[in-house]
Amino acid sequence: MANTIAALLHGRDNNFNLIRFLAASAVILDHSFALVAHDQAAGALIDVDRLEIGRLAVDVFFIISGFLVTRSVMTQPTLIDYAVARVLRLFPALLAVCIGIAFVLGPVVTAASFGDYFTDPRPWLFVPLTASLITHSLTLPGVFDTVPQSGAIDPPLWTLRYETMCYGLLALFALVGALATRFRATLTLAAILGFYVFVTLATSWREDSGAVDSAARFILGFFVGGAFYVFAGKIRLDLAVALVLGLVAAATYGTAAYEAALIVALAYSLLWFALVPAGAIRRFNRFGDYSYGLYILCFPIQQTFVMLDPRIPPAWLFVCSFPAVLAFAILSWHFVEHPALRRKAWTGDCVGSLMRGAQQRLTSVLGSGAAPKAQGSPSGR
Repeated sequence: MANTIAALLHGRDNNFNLIRFLAASAVILDHSFALVAHDQAAGALIDVDRLEIGRLAVDVFFIISGFLVTRSVMTQPTLIDYAVARVLRLFPALLAVCIGIAFVLGPVVTAASFGDYFTDPRPWLFVPLTASLITHSLTLPGVFDTVPQSGAIDPPLWTLRYETMCYGLLALFALVGALATRFRATLTLAAILGFYVFVTLATSWREDSGAVDSAARFILGFFVGGAFYVFAGKIRLDLAVALVLGLVAAATYGTAAYEAALIVALAYSLLWFALVPAGAIRRFNRFGDYSYGLYILCFPIQQTFVMLDPRIPPAWLFVCSFPAVLAFAILSWHFVEHPALRRKAWTGDCVGSLMRGAQQRLTSVLGSGAAPKAQGSPSGR
């Protein structure tokens, strides 16, 4: 009999790192076709756009993130610990990459002079605005102006805004107790699904707004992943079930139900692959989690290869750029991401101490302000 998700979930002994690595690699493959000249991509053996490899890869990230981050919020001692863990996972590497793009890569590949580059405000605004996820579309002077995707620096960062939005929603649900029991969690997930169905079927919001369309898709994927963790003790993983769900999703292709059916089938299949296959495949965990570095680094590095050879075919772009992206992702993991994550407990203690101190000072100020009024009231009358 197939085991439940809860029975198979043992710490970090799983294939989640491998899944995320493969998803990030799929994003690089997708970009290899999107970044080259149109006539170069048109002659490829596979139609990446039709297969939607990049889109599926991003859905994989949100589903896996929903599962693991829901586990985090339900097992962390406090929401402060949860928030610190999320911040340290996303922003140190993102900040390092933004600094590298603006002040290392940019000056090397720019067509502008050094003087014009550094006197332009955009390099100085790029780091704070991009690393804070305020924008993902800021350009740099003279950088990538001659490539097919002219001026684009690191567009994949746009999905991180929705990732942080999902983190915030999950924290809000935890704060108000919406995840405190399985019954409450069920109601919360039902409400999310109901809102998704309403927005998708009863309104034109998704057609009218790309932001609403993306939010609906990503929130659904994230919280379907979260639902699999909430009900981990009840859901059994079986390859036959994964195949049936895949067939059901395929049968709904072209209908309004396809996206939801695909995400449910994808989530179940991913969890089967993450938790059931064991043995030699688990040795991948000996390496670091390079997926985030691959994702946030791939676009500017691939743009550089296209700039150096504007006629490069997609296959060669993938083959040439992947080792370079992986090398920088490895550096990011070992020198930025992993060291930051090792400081989670210390950072959480510091933030908690600062917040408790601020709360005590606020209480003291409010208390001292109310004391004279309370003492003067009887004699004043």
